[in-house]
Amino acid sequence: MDRWNEVPESSSMLDVLDANLFTGVSFEPAYIEETEKNFYRGAPPSWLNFHISDQAASNGTGTPIIKREGYEALRQKIEGRRRTGIAAVKLLHQPGCGGTTLAMQVLWDLRKTFNCAVLKGSTLDIASVAKEVVQLFTTGSWGQQRTVLLLVNDEQILENLQNSIMEEIAQQGIATRGTSPAVTILSCVRKDTVVKGENVVLKKVLSNEERQKFNDKQTELGNRYPDQCKQFHGFNIMLADSPQAYVTQACTVFRNVRSANKPRKTQLAAFLSLLNAYVPGSYLLESQCLNFLKPEEHGDVSLQDRMKPFSHLIITFQQDTTSERRVRMAHPVIAQCCTELLAQAKVDRSDTARNFLTYFCRDEVPPCLLNFIKDMLTKRETKIEENTQCGTDIKDNKGNKEKFSRLILDIKKIENRVQVNGKTQSASVLKVASNKFSENPFFPQALARFYYIEIKDYNLAEMWAERAKKRDHKNSFIADTLGQIHKNHLNSFSPRPGNLRNQTARPRRLLRLATKAIKAFKHEEKLAEDEEGPDMNKDGMRNISNVFNTRGQFGYLQVCNILYDLLVSQNEIWKKVLTCNKPMGSVLKSLGDNKLFKFNDLIKSLRDDVKRKCDFFNNYLTYSRPGMQEEDPSYIRTIASSCHRQYTEEALPDPVSGIMNEFTKDENTITAADTPERYIVALLKRWTNENNTQNNSSDLMQLIEEMSHLYKRAYAKYFRSRYLCPVLFLGKGQALGSIVPTTCDDFWLENEDATTDFFNYMKQKDKIFKDLRVQQQLFKFHGRVEEYHVCTSVGKVQIQVKANMQESVWIPREVSFYLGFTIGGLVALGIQTIKNDYGHPKQDLGQWTATEPQCTIIHGVTTYSLQSGAGQFQCSVSALRWVCKKKVRFTYQFRSWEEHTQKLNMVHCKPAGPLLDITVNEGRFDEVYLPHWICIVCSDGFQTVSDKFAVLHRDTSGNFLEQVSEVMSSHVKSLLYRFSTHGVLVRARFPVKAHCSVLIFKTKQPILTFHIHLIPCDAALRQTLEQQERDGSILIHKSNPEKPLQMLDSFSLTTNAKTKISPAEIQLGHEQANFFTVNSTSDQLMLTLKHAGEDVWSCEI
Repeated sequence: MDRWNEVPESSSMLDVLDANLFTGVSFEPAYIEETEKNFYRGAPPSWLNFHISDQAASNGTGTPIIKREGYEALRQKIEGRRRTGIAAVKLLHQPGCGGTTLAMQVLWDLRKTFNCAVLKGSTLDIASVAKEVVQLFTTGSWGQQRTVLLLVNDEQILENLQNSIMEEIAQQGIATRGTSPAVTILSCVRKDTVVKGENVVLKKVLSNEERQKFNDKQTELGNRYPDQCKQFHGFNIMLADSPQAYVTQACTVFRNVRSANKPRKTQLAAFLSLLNAYVPGSYLLESQCLNFLKPEEHGDVSLQDRMKPFSHLIITFQQDTTSERRVRMAHPVIAQCCTELLAQAKVDRSDTARNFLTYFCRDEVPPCLLNFIKDMLTKRETKIEENTQCGTDIKDNKGNKEKFSRLILDIKKIENRVQVNGKTQSASVLKVASNKFSENPFFPQALARFYYIEIKDYNLAEMWAERAKKRDHKNSFIADTLGQIHKNHLNSFSPRPGNLRNQTARPRRLLRLATKAIKAFKHEEKLAEDEEGPDMNKDGMRNISNVFNTRGQFGYLQVCNILYDLLVSQNEIWKKVLTCNKPMGSVLKSLGDNKLFKFNDLIKSLRDDVKRKCDFFNNYLTYSRPGMQEEDPSYIRTIASSCHRQYTEEALPDPVSGIMNEFTKDENTITAADTPERYIVALLKRWTNENNTQNNSSDLMQLIEEMSHLYKRAYAKYFRSRYLCPVLFLGKGQALGSIVPTTCDDFWLENEDATTDFFNYMKQKDKIFKDLRVQQQLFKFHGRVEEYHVCTSVGKVQIQVKANMQESVWIPREVSFYLGFTIGGLVALGIQTIKNDYGHPKQDLGQWTATEPQCTIIHGVTTYSLQSGAGQFQCSVSALRWVCKKKVRFTYQFRSWEEHTQKLNMVHCKPAGPLLDITVNEGRFDEVYLPHWICIVCSDGFQTVSDKFAVLHRDTSGNFLEQVSEVMSSHVKSLLYRFSTHGVLVRARFPVKAHCSVLIFKTKQPILTFHIHLIPCDAALRQTLEQQERDGSILIHKSNPEKPLQMLDSFSLTTNAKTKISPAEIQLGHEQANFFTVNSTSDQLMLTLKHAGEDVWSCEI
């Protein structure tokens, strides 16, 4: 119990928000006024702003800070996270739209119920952050701990931070309550373009309701601060009908700036504009600004007064009482506009950047300013594209980044002119930074990259790359640039469109360049081998890297690929030389250059080195990924496969197939010198054909432990924080059939129209293990969650299995799971809570509000439209049920099961409810219940009621057969996921009874004729039949059979009058044309439906 601590007073990495902050504290009115005015002018929000706002609202002197429409959605998402150990909520916001204010506003309002904190800046030391977060969670007494609500502005660390917090809690053995998460991470992400999806999105454009609130607030501020209100740019930009026109008008003072003999205040305004335009959140210290303006010339005049006529565009603020006063432009859009206006006045970005570096980087530079300059000149943004199917932003499909920082790219694009000395403006800016920061390796590295990528000056590029290496001689990522320069120099001789060097280079020159590149990449590889991960650095003397740098090995393969193509294109004899099928000495005459022999040692080494590095990448890409939801760029495997085939004349082998081939061999002996792959085979062989290890349980335990040790020795250094991919599952078959590759070929074959995005979506968060087709292949284990692991019995021994989804092992309980094998050991996938609902559907105790849809028919297709507020509702037509906490608006259409019949037969399923195509137009469902017509009774062969049912989800990108978890007498609970079409299925291997309808249509034929349809209670099928019979028949409404009828049973129809009935029998199914035709001479009939001689339904017409 001694682990439960007091609330930490200070933290090196967290800004902890005290629940009682400012309670009982009074402030000078002038200080309150200045803080509020700065906020509305554009200063970043502080906790004091929210306190001032609350005080004004409580004493009636003002209204609180406006809560934008994303506030409620964000708060609901945070408070709604109740069952996972570590929850994450993401807020995407455009720059300058109040995203940070909104996030802090939520933290402030939840400070009494959560332990709230903000991560200070970005950090690579994720483990230390996790320790401080867990320490904050353990404040107070056991059982009374509150969820930590952590605000993070760095999207890149989100997944690693979640995993580290989970590991820290498990390592400390901290017990948590299952009713709420230990930590909720609020990721506040600034993006120029935001796409609506599962995340909360905040845009610059105001809704009508928000605009009214802003107008009211503007009136209030105008009454309180009549003289300063026009300078509240941060507020006014949001309210302006045309924000760009407002900003342009506010910045007109910069139109009068001249490029020559600029006063220092003009230069300072230009510096601030440039910095703020390209580095969001950046600032200068007030003391730096005053020093630049030469205080001896101005005495005690304030900075704001000295900066006239620009002072209304600049704000000076203090983030907290312990920090120095900071200066920045009032708004990012203002900074961008000023920078553009200055460029139009011939004050170029490059000139401003060089002058800024010259004046502000003379003496010791504060760390914050160095970081701002580094971001401005070297930070490369990841290319973003919209995933139209998922409605989210995704990284470029090759993981590419922009070639240079935004500023360098803009200078290159806009100023695109060359100086007398031949250097571009971009290069000259980077050169000034490289010389100013004589110990920093990143500026000369960026300059070297610019020389070889843009200017194609490989000599200057090499010079600056060597300087960068000297400044950080142990950093493999810095060393990589030199290899890239030589590789690109070599590649410049490749014949391709747009290549400036289309001339043919002699083999000796090509080999000389290849030698330099290979030497650089080998040195980089050695440095990477010496670098350690954060958890491996025991002596504190080595460079730390969260990921193993593979660029040296990959660069080596790229060089070999280029060299092969260039040499073979000149002379086919090089094929035999490079594959070591002919020695170099025997072909020198054919090659026409005896001096080539000095490269003999290099050429002899290439084949073996290529094979070794290709094998490395083959395992690296097969056994691991950057993250559970991330993929490596596809070109890595493409290059490795191509290079392997060129130099070895063999295809790159499949490691998983190799493991399966080993399984078929009789050899069972393994040693400590064996590979982890051999231990996977040994583990698989310990399970008997019946998946029983009664006689080998102790041996199995030893193998699991040895495999873990062997993984750490062979692979852990290279995989580090990467996600270990399951490569095999344990299946239901015999011998080799009990091994199921993770490709799940049967699943994909039945999804031949599925897209790559769909596959990746299904792999996320173990969704694929809820699909019936996958479940039918795999053996289901039972166990229990204990101490953040899955424990299961193997013979007489309990073993612990690591969970694929760590959030699945937060609450101790009985579970089922599927067993997978990674290169590091066993992993539990598809973990599900075991529910004992044998033979009994869940009782439906809810009160459902019947809702009548609006119906529209266009081109013969009927669309039903519904909308509701918060509550529980049921559609009166389809019987679809939904639960929502706020307004939702949607439409649906009935779809036919016919096109799915063949695939459903393959998985032994039949329709059990209407197939609905649902489109949500506004809001979201919190719960959805799909209707079914099955009468639930206890049936042999099913462990639980839910085992009888599945739900088909489908859209244009693929289909998914969900195994349901909750069944009621007339509905099943389902997740809509991202799909559009949904319908309930029943397993067809066992007989089932259905609630049925009898539809009677009187035709308009001269002879009295009836069509009698016997169908399951399917609203979609009923609609189809009514449409078919509409023109020539009249529907006669009669009661339905009282008892459920057996599907696929045969039924006959009799009457009390002279009639002709055909066919004699019909089978109860889901076919549209399954009906009786009755021709009668009497207009009074008693119809009776029979099965096996017994009456099941009757009515009088």
